[in-house]
Amino acid sequence: MRYIVALFFCFCFSFVLQAQNEEVSGFYFGPKVGPSVGFQQWNGFERRPMFNYHAAIFMESIDADFKGAFYGQLGYHSRGSGINVASSFANPFGESFIFRNLSLGIGIKKRLLTKTLSTPYYFVGLRAEYNVANNLTEIFERYASTQAIFLFPIPDFVNNFTYGLTFGGGIEFLGSDLIQPAIELSISPDVSNQYQSEAFTATNPITNQPTMISARNIKNLSLEISLVVRFMRKVVYID
Repeated sequence: MRYIVALFFCFCFSFVLQAQNEEVSGFYFGPKVGPSVGFQQWNGFERRPMFNYHAAIFMESIDADFKGAFYGQLGYHSRGSGINVASSFANPFGESFIFRNLSLGIGIKKRLLTKTLSTPYYFVGLRAEYNVANNLTEIFERYASTQAIFLFPIPDFVNNFTYGLTFGGGIEFLGSDLIQPAIELSISPDVSNQYQSEAFTATNPITNQPTMISARNIKNLSLEISLVVRFMRKVVYID
């Protein structure tokens, strides 16, 4: 995890250097927070959305001429989904499988020049993630003595490192020279699997007979709405 943080600050430093070539030197930075809706591609089971949250900090080069900017972002995201289980031994509200990931993202952002007081924009980027926590062990232990255990993923098969794409857009609103609010919508599909297991045989806790568990592959897809505060850091040169 410390390597991800170190990479983030290296990217941020490169953005600052890139900004020195602009007419206005400096960079933007600030927080992003908001709700998330998690979905998953998981073979074999009916899925339902999982509602959670995310938080991030970002840095962005200044785009004085509306030609485009580079951004770097370090975030804490709750990925996952839910499963509906129609069974007397399962939670009647279903279960949510939560993967709490530390995410490093880099990409490009394009702002659109308009005659209004707000500035729309769109962006696309790459991200790498590390799973710092999940609730699979808790769920596994809760249903260990029931046949429902065969419906759930097993903690041993979680992939800690994943990667994917992020794209979306938003609107920057007029604020002061140094502070601007914005609202943003992003979609983050995984390219790699968050969870992957081959088929294997396990003992049924009710019948004590061997039961074949099919292969499972899980990819995350997250929809996030972010409230953003953009602080501008100007670099002033004094002769």
